[in-house]
Amino acid sequence: MAASIDVLELRNAQIHLRPASAVFTEAEGFLALNSTSADLPVLECISDKCRAIISLQGAQVLSFRPAGKTDLLWLSPLSQFHAGDAIRGGIPVCLPWFGVNRRQADLPKHGLARTQLWSLDDVQQAEDDTIALRLVFRPNSEDLALFPYAFLAELTIELGNELRLSLRIINEGRDTMPLSFALHSYFSVSDAQVVNIDGIAGREYLDNCQSLSRCVQSDKLVFDREIDRVYEAVGGRQAIVDAARHIAIEGRGCDTVVIWNPGAALAEKMADVGLHYREYVCVERGMAFGDELELAAGEVVLADMLLSLN
Repeated sequence: MAASIDVLELRNAQIHLRPASAVFTEAEGFLALNSTSADLPVLECISDKCRAIISLQGAQVLSFRPAGKTDLLWLSPLSQFHAGDAIRGGIPVCLPWFGVNRRQADLPKHGLARTQLWSLDDVQQAEDDTIALRLVFRPNSEDLALFPYAFLAELTIELGNELRLSLRIINEGRDTMPLSFALHSYFSVSDAQVVNIDGIAGREYLDNCQSLSRCVQSDKLVFDREIDRVYEAVGGRQAIVDAARHIAIEGRGCDTVVIWNPGAALAEKMADVGLHYREYVCVERGMAFGDELELAAGEVVLADMLLSLN
């Protein structure tokens, strides 16, 4: 199914194709968006179970609000949604590498896919009215000049009482392809400095604020400064314990856990964060650093992440 739809009617649900400026308004706390921003297409999905907003640029879930609850995700109110620029918040899809490319550091951070348009390939509705949207991405000739490996990425986004992202990556070339990736989730919290993170106690991590030195999570994690930690080979389930709610993050095939918040000093230098840094924490799942993959020709890798509010 092409992304040229204006509205798709489903059972007890609708999917609207809208410009970002029609969805992220001043009334909802966002800055006034200019005409350039209006060109960035988003899908607004409304059902009895939830309301979700997905950017076709990057296949990035920007908002997920289960019925009767507040938004699971944080999206910067300073976002301008310029085509080709990374969007701060939601769930950026970082691939075919995460962070700085470890083989060629001058390549774009977080890969090629998060700032390019994906195609809406299919929409399905289950018997329980959960909606599944499949978006696909293939690198173009300019991408292949930077990263000479042909691949296909498919992201299926399931919208129900919970949010599930299923990622499928296929090496379509003849050579073994290096691959790292992350679902870079920004979660909305009451105050980053008072939340707890379950599921990491006693784990080793690489501290990106200390030149990737290896440490052990022996104490409670406190977001009182910049935190940028990589927990390899963890998998399983983590939870953000907030004052009024718990956010559960479960994953398969995405064993790396990355936890990040810029803290006050770095946030002050970030035009799309500033004073808003205490409104979110990132608990990301993927395969990176020691969990990085090597995909043989024709090989397929699958990853699945389930997010829920309790």
